Parts: sequence; C-alpha cells; structure tokens
Amino acid sequence: MKLTRLLLPLFTALALTACSENAPSNSDKYTTLEAPVQLENLPAVTEVFSLSCGHCRSMEDAIPAIEAAAGVNIGKAHVTFNESATFSALIYYAAISQSEGKPSKALVEALFKYVQEQQTDDAEQNKIILSQVFEQFGLTSPYTLSEAQQTELFAAIGRADQITTESGIVSVPTFLVNGKYVVNTSAHNSAEELAETLKMLMNKDK
Repeated sequence: MKLTRLLLPLFTALALTACSENAPSNSDKYTTLEAPVQLENLPAVTEVFSLSCGHCRSMEDAIPAIEAAAGVNIGKAHVTFNESATFSALIYYAAISQSEGKPSKALVEALFKYVQEQQTDDAEQNKIILSQVFEQFGLTSPYTLSEAQQTELFAAIGRADQITTESGIVSVPTFLVNGKYVVNTSAHNSAEELAETLKMLMNKDK
C-alpha cells in the first residue's frame, strides 16, 4: 500500500479529537484487563497517547519526572482508535522510524504543533507544511519514504493498533503497566502520585 494514498484523504480533517473515544467514567486509579496485551518486547510501562490530544501534549513535560520517581523508562504507543488518531499515528511513527526510537523533545513538540495547530482545509498545503516539519529535523517526508521505511512504519502502526485493540483504551493520555493494568491518569493529582501507582503496579505480579 502506498503511504500517500493512505495519508492524503485524511488531510481533509480539520478537527482531530483523539483525546477520548466514548471514554467510560471510572474513579479508580487503575483497571485490570481481563486478558493481558500479548505483544513481544512490550515495555513495563507504556504511555498511550495521541498527537491530537492537548492533555497528551502537556503530559510530555511531566514524563521525565514520572520516569525518575518511578525508576522506569516509559515506552510510548500512539492510539489508532479512530481515523484522526490513525492519521496522527502515521505521522508519529514516520518520524520515530527515522529517529532510532528516541525522538528529540523538539521534534515531538513540532509534531504536536503540526497536528493541533498548523493544518488547514487545503490538503496539498498540509502536505507541504508536514514535509517542511520533517525537513527541519533532517528527516524524510512521510510522502517520500523508501519501501523499507514504509515497511518499518506499518510494522510500528501494527504494534500500536494491537495495543489499542487489546487494551481497550479509549481515553488518553494513560499508561499500560505490565501489559495488563490500565492507569486512570485523571484520578491522580500529581506526577509523584502517578509514579507511585506505576511502581505499585510494576511490582504487583512479582
């Protein structure tokens, strides 16, 4: 499948609202999945997020403190639970696949900015703007990825889709711990409190 054919129709979307997809009300700090996510090399803690989510953008500044307090390197997975979230995921993983999985803070912020602020109602103009964002960081535009790069991109999308589907996550940002515990971020009042929940859940099955 050609990446351009997949991306272009999605550029017509003006409002990308992936923060919540019929999110249930739950005041508990976490829920336990009936069936754990079965994915090879899944990090102990994975932040599940979307570039189109303003709360996820704000969470970026808190992640280093949460990692330090919880003593863990947090992985990331972009949700694919609707069309706009999948569009954002394509952008994110096109960048990640060229950054050895460790994008700079500036790059991630530029991706958030593009998705949330820079799109217009002109699909071709959006394509130009997105390509410029990638060029700014020395990356190949999503529209000109090689076949090998596209293969890597779609493999990453497949992993993200499996996490989204098997976890049943419908609201972001949130955290998946040990593949089986979904943290209710909004039930925590601070990064420290969230870190304590993450530590508790990481040790829960030991």
